Amino acid sequence: MVVNSSAQEKVSIPLSKPNSSGLLKMGIVRGSITITGYQGKEVVVVGTKRAARKRKEKKNKYGLKKISNKSMEFSVEEYENTVRVESTPFGTIDFEIKVPVNFSLKVSTVNNGFIEVTNVKGAIEVSNVNGKITLKDITGSVSADTVNGNIVANLLKVTPNTPMAFSSLNGKLDVTFPKTMKANLKLKSDRGEIFTDFDLISKPKKAKITKGKTSKGGVYKVKVENWIIGSINGGGPEISFKTFNGDIILRSK
Repeated sequence: MVVNSSAQEKVSIPLSKPNSSGLLKMGIVRGSITITGYQGKEVVVVGTKRAARKRKEKKNKYGLKKISNKSMEFSVEEYENTVRVESTPFGTIDFEIKVPVNFSLKVSTVNNGFIEVTNVKGAIEVSNVNGKITLKDITGSVSADTVNGNIVANLLKVTPNTPMAFSSLNGKLDVTFPKTMKANLKLKSDRGEIFTDFDLISKPKKAKITKGKTSKGGVYKVKVENWIIGSINGGGPEISFKTFNGDIILRSK
């Protein structure tokens, strides 16, 4: 379904298998994405075009009134419980989306927006460039990355034996896990600090040795990376945390 409207439009998409889990895929250039899990069997998409900044009117060379295009366009497609949302790269559209609770996500945005997900059970992949990522009351697994922004996540329950990753270049990572979670952790913050209330058992650091030619003609390259490596509750799947400018905060609940 293609929607071409002004200001705001709401679309409800029925699922091919309403009693089964699904997947939402979307990648936009400008705008925010807010996703909420609910006890329903449709995916509800609300797109709102953000008002452009007002600029001083300039006289045009024709001496006529300029008519601006205030419409927006986005499309929603469903096949076998996979829902795809796409929007025009022109203008900024903010999306508010309701999905059934048992839904996985693969979503991204680039500019002028944030990503916020609440009450979803599934595999979540979220990516932002210039904005924050907030994940509330999540059950499942998470892969989250942003360039300029914080990542704040609260996982109520994690998928067993599933690796996860959180990364930002300029932003803090603040993640809450169940206190009984078992995991092996890799943590690195170049210009920040690391805090946790988990009983982290650190492992000794090892130099990373790469075999091969180097610029100086050697066959071994030895690199010591500033990672903290350890385990909690006896160890489990690997969960990595990496940021350049920002703190890493791991909380238990």
